[in-house]
Amino acid sequence: MNKALVTGSSVGIGRAIALDLASKGFDVAFDYNRSEQSAKQACQEIYNLELEQRE
Repeated sequence: MNKALVTGSSVGIGRAIALDLASKGFDVAFDYNRSEQSAKQACQEIYNLELEQRE
């Protein structure tokens, strides 16, 4: 499985890239600087994508 580290992925372009890679089957690791709530939401979205792909 492919892996990706996306920095600044809780908002904006970084988030879009992280979600896109996750939807394509990548294991995605990411970090954030300021927006903990946005990071938690992005993490949940990625988790949900992974669940959908397993079905």
